[in-house]
Amino acid sequence: MQVLKLDKVSLTYFSDEGETLALKDISFEINKGEFVSIVGPSGCGKTTILSIISGLLKATSGNVVLNEDSNNFVGYMFQKDNLLEWRSVLGNIYLGLELQGKKTPENIKYAEDLLKKYNLWEFRHKHPRELSGGMRQRVALIRTLALRPSILLLDEAFSALDYQTRLDVCDDVYKIIKSEGLTAILVTHDITEAITLSDRIIILSSRPAVVKQVMQVNVPGETPFIRRESPITQDYFDKIWRELK
Repeated sequence: MQVLKLDKVSLTYFSDEGETLALKDISFEINKGEFVSIVGPSGCGKTTILSIISGLLKATSGNVVLNEDSNNFVGYMFQKDNLLEWRSVLGNIYLGLELQGKKTPENIKYAEDLLKKYNLWEFRHKHPRELSGGMRQRVALIRTLALRPSILLLDEAFSALDYQTRLDVCDDVYKIIKSEGLTAILVTHDITEAITLSDRIIILSSRPAVVKQVMQVNVPGETPFIRRESPITQDYFDKIWRELK
C-alpha cells in the first residue's frame, strides 16, 4: 500500500538577491514497510525534501500526499539525539506524548513495552549523560516510535557517531524499524549505508535537484553489517558513484 507520494514538488528560495530553484519536479512514491534512502551531491536539497514531507517547509509547487488511514504523524530523527539531559530515559520517552497531549495509559504502556522489547528498560531511570552514544540514539528512536508515526524520517541519523558505534546502531535501528513494520526514509551521504539499509535508493542531481534514478536494491544478508561484506554491495556502490559524478 502506498503511504506517501510526491508529485512534481518544486521549491524556490526567494531573497533580495533573487530566486534560487532548489528542487525541481521531484516525484516518487513510498510503499508501506519500505526503507528508502535519498542520496545526492552535498547541498542538493536532500534534507529539504524531508522538511517538506514533515511539513516544516511548504513546497512552492507540487503535492505531497500521505495515504495512511489511521495516522498521518511523521516522525523525524536528526543527527543529534536531542535528549533532555535533566530528564531520565523514561522522562525523555514521555516528552513527545506530553507535548502532543497523548500521554494516555495506553500510550504509556506502549512506550514502556518498547523500552522492554529493545533492552532499555533497566536504564529507564538513567540520564542521557550516563548512556553510550548508541543507547542515546535508540532512546531517541523509541521516543519517536511512542507517537506511532506512519513514516519515520532519518536525517543523517547516524553521522554523529563514531564508526564502530555507527555500524552497531545501524543494525539496531534497522531491526527495530523492520520489527515494528515501519516505513522509513533516510537521507545520508554514506553510499554504503544507503545500500545496506534500503529497499530502494533515490538518487538526486546537483541543485536544482531532480530525481536522476530510483534504484531497487537487493543485497543478501539479514543485517546491514552482513550486507557490507557482499560483493554485490560494491557493484551497487560503483553504479551510484557514477550517477553522482
